[in-house]
Amino acid sequence: MTDFVLATAEPTTMLSHMALYGLAAIVEDGGLEDVRLSWTAGMTPRPVLSAPQATPETIGEIVRRHAARHDTPESWPNRQISEGEQRALMSPRISVISSSEGWRSLQDRRHHVLNQLTNARAMLDLRLIAALGEPSYWSKNRKGDRLQDDGASRLEMQPRNQGSEFVGNRIRPLAAAVAARTAAEVSDGLLGRSVRDEIGKDRPDSRTPTGFASPGPTDNAVAWCALWGISQFPIAQRTNGFAITSGHIGRGTSGYFYVPVWDGRWRTARHRTIIASEQLSQFASTGLAPDSIGRASDDDPSSGEAARQWLASRDVIAVVRFPVHRFGSDSAPERRAILGELLKTGRR
Repeated sequence: MTDFVLATAEPTTMLSHMALYGLAAIVEDGGLEDVRLSWTAGMTPRPVLSAPQATPETIGEIVRRHAARHDTPESWPNRQISEGEQRALMSPRISVISSSEGWRSLQDRRHHVLNQLTNARAMLDLRLIAALGEPSYWSKNRKGDRLQDDGASRLEMQPRNQGSEFVGNRIRPLAAAVAARTAAEVSDGLLGRSVRDEIGKDRPDSRTPTGFASPGPTDNAVAWCALWGISQFPIAQRTNGFAITSGHIGRGTSGYFYVPVWDGRWRTARHRTIIASEQLSQFASTGLAPDSIGRASDDDPSSGEAARQWLASRDVIAVVRFPVHRFGSDSAPERRAILGELLKTGRR
């Protein structure tokens, strides 16, 4: 096995975890076999991708090709809501569509894209779109107004000011930036040898991390992988209220994100299983007030201990919990995962 270490990725920053998850999904989708995820040992653990041919040249070229494939006019990120409408068709949160005809047209066009991706067996693309969610035409308040953000993943934190949306304002420009690099430039960014924030113009207040880290210059290859990391967090839609997002606890858009840290090398399928488990959610809720996470106050107090034991038996050594804070104005708030806290399972 060859190790590809994201050497500057701090475990207390959610961007680091998401970049590992997305990178593993991308290179596995790109044909690399026997892909594993792990963390280095010691006081300053770093995320590691391992595979028999995980050389910088191979990884860089797979990620570059992946971005280039999504930078073409016919790719799903470049599909628009309608002719002359720049907003992306596959974004989970868009400005409200007022008419029933508009909603039917939106759904018909989205289904057409999904059918094309299904026929092409583009499983990673389908997994990301499903994990992002969709505008929830079915969710309404007491006045009958549609609450179309209710169907979106909590991990989708692109601010909605001035009509911006996730696919058009993040996926599209990142695809173009990473596709324009050489394979070596992509791998250098992932390995931490350089930091180039093309879409953020290297500004000190760059929003390229899109809520997974504090504003600041962020290498675009790292950001590209991090956003594709969302594909590993499935959601469950509800007829009333926000969709339930794996890796999130809390009411609405507030609360906490959480991810595991483990011993050994995991396949991506095993990682997805743990991420979506109730035990991980229960343990991540340790020490939190029930009202703050939307749980009933009469939950069995032994459930946290049972969850801890379940995780420890599966080589999870800790869970990192990231509080979600809101910044900016009430009309266009920014949500952001701040530095995480470590909850140890006691496994040694």
